[in-house]
Amino acid sequence: MDKALLHYLPPVAAEAVRRTAALHGDVDEIRMYRGGSIVLVTGGRNISTSVECTEEMLRATVGELCGHSLYAQEESIRQGYIITAEGIRVGVAGRAICQRDQIQRVTDLTSLCIRIPRRFPGAADDLAAYAVRDSDPGSLLIFSPPGVGKTTALRELAARLGESHYRVAMIDTRYELSYGLSCECMDVFRGYPRPIGMEMAVRTMNPQFVICDEISTDADAGAVLRCAASGVAVIASAHGGSPEDLRRQGAVRALLDQGIFPTLVGLSRKDGQLVHTFYTNRGGAITDADNGDDAAVCGISSDRVPLANG
Repeated sequence: MDKALLHYLPPVAAEAVRRTAALHGDVDEIRMYRGGSIVLVTGGRNISTSVECTEEMLRATVGELCGHSLYAQEESIRQGYIITAEGIRVGVAGRAICQRDQIQRVTDLTSLCIRIPRRFPGAADDLAAYAVRDSDPGSLLIFSPPGVGKTTALRELAARLGESHYRVAMIDTRYELSYGLSCECMDVFRGYPRPIGMEMAVRTMNPQFVICDEISTDADAGAVLRCAASGVAVIASAHGGSPEDLRRQGAVRALLDQGIFPTLVGLSRKDGQLVHTFYTNRGGAITDADNGDDAAVCGISSDRVPLANG
């Protein structure tokens, strides 16, 4: 367990997390429920600790996460999260004060979800082969239900392409996609709304790839279309457990029907490993990609195979 993360927690909570993590392995999330348990998510399982999260404990943790300045994080809290100085995203839930269907502020926080980002060098090597074919950048859409690993896959693919000297513009709207990255040929737009960041990247940075997380709105789809019309490949993610789920989302369906993403990659977990299932999209007609198997099991490896770069 990362000591830099544990210092945000009260000592009794940090010790409970440390002991539980030692028994169950890598932790993906720490979840704190006011009046309930502190729960760790590891390998898709929810593991309760023996420590109750009191109101005082939750308040102290929020204060540490915000650098003792709730005001500085007020805007992000309205959007449902806190970002730490290290770029760790923490989901928050509480009571929203609304006016005309707009959230003015969030008070009385009741739970936290601390998502623990990691680097897995080599985890996106098979994805890179689909993003670059015959030296030409190509667009790619990665999808899965929440919590499976879309952001991790995007992060490692961005690093892979940047290290291979492709010009990459990353739109890191919520400050977590670029965690741990420091690559040549990568321009990172932190905190920009996706549509604005994509437009600015294409206009000012001459990228070969634009990478962003979780497209969902018509504005996102419009920005992706403008990137494609400018000749820039887009690598993005979306929520969904299957291609059929994607087609139920109007903004994503429009992009699929126009063939913007010729390759789709579905993520799932099997026996503790991340599984990539590849699909070919031809104007909205989606079929299994002809890659020998329906799924490629992705082991975590640090091997580096240079990509051709035209």
